[in-house]
Parts: sequence; structure tokens; C-alpha cells
Amino acid sequence: MKRNILLFLLLIISATLSSQINMVSKKIFLDSLNRECTPENYTYTRVITNYSQKSARYVVTDFYKNGRKKMTGATLDRDVLKKDGEFIYYFKNGAKESVINFKEDRKEGKEINWYENQNKKSEKLNIWNPKTKTVQTLILNFWDENKEQTVIDGNGEYEEKNQFILQKGTVKDGLKQGVWEKTDTSSNITFNENYNKGILLSTTNVDEKNLDNSKKKIKDQK
Repeated sequence: MKRNILLFLLLIISATLSSQINMVSKKIFLDSLNRECTPENYTYTRVITNYSQKSARYVVTDFYKNGRKKMTGATLDRDVLKKDGEFIYYFKNGAKESVINFKEDRKEGKEINWYENQNKKSEKLNIWNPKTKTVQTLILNFWDENKEQTVIDGNGEYEEKNQFILQKGTVKDGLKQGVWEKTDTSSNITFNENYNKGILLSTTNVDEKNLDNSKKKIKDQK
């Protein structure tokens, strides 16, 4: 009899703790564009671990479908992601991808990136300009996939490819300088961007045959 009562009490305590944990945390489902969606159509999940508590910052963690972390950090708003402090990003295989610092939902401070094999990719510095309300990113050091360092102390040649964009050009004093080529690999559209000390001066749209679109239109009209 006493054993049954003890088991009953343990079940009540377990259920109470489980209920408290569920109240503290909130889990939402996100699609590939990080929009909230239904459990049937999700790509990622997001957990806010201290959701039910009033706090200045809330711990937020995104997960891939395989259960591994995609991102973790803190948000100033429990219902809207407003990044604050250090955020760590991960590849789907669990390897670290980036460590980026944020302040009130903007990049500020050091940023480090890695390749999926954990070779270092880049070291950057994000500087917030309160007058223009923009973030300036300095490229301090960069290594290509063969571990060759092509940007040293803010000077050199930079080439990077992410999921959809390939960009390459010259870095001087940490800033983009001269003509940079940027290609949208999903649509095969290329832009030539002209920079001076990191400031974009002009953009030229180039098609897949590396011809200026404006010249091509003139030719087609003849």
C-alpha cells in the first residue's frame, strides 16, 4: 500500500515538473525563410527556453530537422527575434560555422567564420555608425578552401561563395575597393560593383555571357 502511494506521489511530481518545463519553454516551427509555419511544413524548429518569465533577454535556439543545433544566442524580445550578444551558428553536421556578436539586433564587434571541415574562413570586424545607422564590415583576414590566406591584416584578394551568391574582389584596409564581381548562382545573373573605401559607387548588370545588358539591348535593336 505504502509503495503504491509513493509511486503515485512520484507520478504527480513528475507530471508537475514536466508541466512547469513546458510552461517555461516555447517551441515554434519555421520554414526555409524563417517564417513561422505548421509542423507539417517546417524546416527548422525554434525553442525559447525562458519564454514564460519576464526577462531583459531570452535564450533562443534553432534546430535542424536532424535535431542538431543550427543557431543559439539571446533575443531581447521573446516573440520577435532581436539578437543581442554572442550568436553561434552551426552547419547541419554539427560543425561550427560562425560566431557573430550583436547589439540590439545589429552586428557589432568581432565575427569569425569557418568552413564545414573546420578550417578557418575569415575574421571580420563589424562597426556600427550611429549617424548613418549602418554597419560597416571590415574584412581583416581571409583563407580560401585550400587554407591559403589571401587577405592579411585587411589587404588582399577576397572570394566567397555561400548558398546563392559568389562574390570576389580586392580588399584594402579592410574595405572593398575597386570592381567587385557578384553572381547570383541560382539565376546566373552577375553584377559588377564599383567600390571606393567600402562605399558602393555604381552597379553594372552583366548577363551570363559577360556582356553588359545595356550594350546587348542596343545590339538587338539594330
